[in-house]
Amino acid sequence: MSVKVTWVHWLFLCCSILFEVSGTSIMKVSHSWDFAFGSQLGLVVMWGCIACSYYCLSRATMALPIGVAFALWDALGLVIIVAVSVLVIGEQLDFIKTIGLLCVLFGGFLVHHGTDTSEAKAE
Repeated sequence: MSVKVTWVHWLFLCCSILFEVSGTSIMKVSHSWDFAFGSQLGLVVMWGCIACSYYCLSRATMALPIGVAFALWDALGLVIIVAVSVLVIGEQLDFIKTIGLLCVLFGGFLVHHGTDTSEAKAE
């Protein structure tokens, strides 16, 4: 039994990536919150975002091949998290890290384009 891939499955994958990036970013940023229980609140928000991320990922994989979904979730999530860490948090990005990120991103897209998502033909 196979489910036809629709834009909704891709939307769930995008939401999953955004929740993962949000949760990971909040985890880092919350350690600088100076109000009472700021770090603990950040961890709770992070756990909620990660739970939502995995829920959306599970919905996406109802139709998308799990290898494609996980490769894109991991690659795009990593690239966006690094972008957030550079642009928002002020971390440094050097040449070697940039090449590594490009390799991860390229690998995710190769997995996507190398996976046959067409319906299996009846023999």
